[in-house]
Amino acid sequence: MKIVWFVASLEQKGGGERFVLEAVSAINKLGYEAIIVCDRLNSQASFDGAYSLESVITMKKPEYLGTNYYLKLWHKANGLFSLYWFLKKTAPDLVICQSEFDTIKLWFLSKLLKFKYRTFVFGQMYQFKSDITKYSLTFRRFLKTIVDSRPGYLETVSIPPPKFSLGIKIANEIISFMKKRALQSADRIYVLSNQIKWEISLLYDRDAKLLRAAFNEEFIDGNAICFPKEIGKPVTFLSVSRLVEKKRIDLIVKAFAKVLFPAQLIIVGSGPDVDRLKTLVHDLNLLNKVIFLGSITDSELSSAIKEADCFVSMDIGDYDISVVEAMGKGKRIIVSKDFDLNSFGEAFRGVHAVNPEINSLSFAMNSFFDISPPSKVNLPILYTLTWENLATQCVLD
Repeated sequence: MKIVWFVASLEQKGGGERFVLEAVSAINKLGYEAIIVCDRLNSQASFDGAYSLESVITMKKPEYLGTNYYLKLWHKANGLFSLYWFLKKTAPDLVICQSEFDTIKLWFLSKLLKFKYRTFVFGQMYQFKSDITKYSLTFRRFLKTIVDSRPGYLETVSIPPPKFSLGIKIANEIISFMKKRALQSADRIYVLSNQIKWEISLLYDRDAKLLRAAFNEEFIDGNAICFPKEIGKPVTFLSVSRLVEKKRIDLIVKAFAKVLFPAQLIIVGSGPDVDRLKTLVHDLNLLNKVIFLGSITDSELSSAIKEADCFVSMDIGDYDISVVEAMGKGKRIIVSKDFDLNSFGEAFRGVHAVNPEINSLSFAMNSFFDISPPSKVNLPILYTLTWENLATQCVLD
């Protein structure tokens, strides 16, 4: 069975990139012939050489960094012809992608080449300010219902919707119609949380399958989960993510400034927000308490997680691979209520969800000693979150 996994961009050291690289590796280990195809490729996606990118096929389509809406649409569609010829030549049995916009390309090409495609919805349109299809007539009737369901959406969605020119309105309606048809025509839709499963049912009238992963089976530290380490002095809080606005690292820093006991905050990651965050740390007089490690190797990250007492994530997202990795290493964790903790079950221990605002987070950090530590009841859930399980499920007929 030949499988193509298509992503528009494989350029960064982030959760989406790790997701596709690990998933395809696991599929190949099952004996299938799977390859990654992308429009854009950058060596940063190798995670400092942890993954080989030699077999990745790239269409070498440059990213458009401007703000012109029509040029942005053109660049999104620009790789369509190259992808057509590649898929025609390789004739895959199955094509998988992990975004709603990429699904539009597969829907269109599947009409011509008659292949089957499946989609992972890796982050919904409501999480991203730049995605204006949520304001279209196709999706608008569910806008308030969905925004009210998650606190973080209030930061990324405008109600009432912003005003657009007539040309942009028409183009947005066409794109939204194609996106809906593309998702409705997919052989299967996979999601990473029950929150997105519910959103998909509203927007596309489809029943999506919950299927996610974050690590290999051997990554899970059963000993650390069953027997959590003693809390250190000073207490170490850890944040791991791309340093972008969506991750709300500034919120973590401001809440940490109100911690009343000896503690340090370790921030792992790189991105456009780094200078702003360092200025914030300086202004809050936290230079001796907040440490920026930047982009680090997987082995260094493993050590940082092992030494941490509490992992903190305020991402505007329903699922975060770095959070689940911390679960696999037996850490106490504080997450935003945007994270779909309910999908892990009521018995899951060691994770506390808070409203994504300064006072709620600072209170949780000050009382993190009271968070129930991880326990062996977590293990059955964690063993379903392996790349091996995801690979097996996503290629089933």
